[in-house]
Amino acid sequence: MEEKLDLILSELGIIKSGQSVMKDEVNGINKRLDRHEGLIMQLINIVKSTNEKLAIVKEDVTVIKQDMASLKEAVSQSRENISRQDRILESLAMRSLEQETRIREMKRAAM
Repeated sequence: MEEKLDLILSELGIIKSGQSVMKDEVNGINKRLDRHEGLIMQLINIVKSTNEKLAIVKEDVTVIKQDMASLKEAVSQSRENISRQDRILESLAMRSLEQETRIREMKRAAM
């Protein structure tokens, strides 16, 4: 009977040492989980910050696109104005040449 008790006590010792090893492993796993949880929280904060920055950039791009559309319209109007002014200058130059020609003709006739 004593042998059985010793065997049982021996087995209990083995089980306790196994439990101790498992307890240490579980503690190690828990520590790793805590580190991973911290890293995940950091990543979540980084993604949140990146998304906020992206939203600001998108707003800026929208404003830039609107400004570009306004600039294109202004350039188009400027080109039209320059074209109209070029036609006016051509017309004035022709008139000036015609008037100079008439003045010369009048001077010749008066001589």
